[in-house]
Amino acid sequence: MSDNSTQPNGAIRLKGVTKNYHLGKRVVPALKGIDLEIIDPGFYAIMGPSGSGKSTLLHLLAALDRPDAGSIELDGVRIDTLNETQLTQFRRHQIGIVFQQYNLISTMSALDNVTLPALLDGMPRKQRYEKGMKLLESLGLTDRADHRPDALSGGEQQRIAIGRAILFEPSILFADEPTGNLDSETSEQVWKLLHDLANQQDMTVIMVTHEPVAAMHCEKAFILRDGRILRTIDIHDGIDIGELATRLLQPDG
Repeated sequence: MSDNSTQPNGAIRLKGVTKNYHLGKRVVPALKGIDLEIIDPGFYAIMGPSGSGKSTLLHLLAALDRPDAGSIELDGVRIDTLNETQLTQFRRHQIGIVFQQYNLISTMSALDNVTLPALLDGMPRKQRYEKGMKLLESLGLTDRADHRPDALSGGEQQRIAIGRAILFEPSILFADEPTGNLDSETSEQVWKLLHDLANQQDMTVIMVTHEPVAAMHCEKAFILRDGRILRTIDIHDGIDIGELATRLLQPDG
């Protein structure tokens, strides 16, 4: 591990990251030497066409898979050097992960779903309840605390999933197509929530998305193609959604 005492909160550094998949005797390269550095907290997008490697990159960043080569450093910690037990603890306490599928437990209430990581971590019940209710209040879901997922809207379920991901106040949050199952109005609410988390809590939020309208809520978009970062687009540099969509489709840097 690196000494993180001098590292910026939520900093991400990748150097020469490669990942291959094996289909029988065939080797399929997914990432071909990714270099990426994010120093400041904020809301960032990873974009690219299907098969570009964006989901593979997110899974490596979120410590759900390991690179074949290269280094991945989050918050000053070389996660590619951690063993499985260390990775589990790192995921639970230092990063949050949100998926397109909400992955809520159908037999548990909204409050119990939010506080599940604390239960697994051995936190006392009263402390879990207080922490969970405070988080639900911040998400505008206090009146849904006792509801099970099937009694919640898609947007409410995704907010519950986000609440679960930030229960331990991580410095980095990863979101993989978090609005893929939501309508446009609800998607806007989720994008605003992610933006607010990044800006109000000094959190680094990384979202994989194929939607330019989603990326317009971010500070920068990292465009992947064929396993490489093709370009970085500064969203705050006066770009509009039409120009972003055009640049997303451009074939070269």
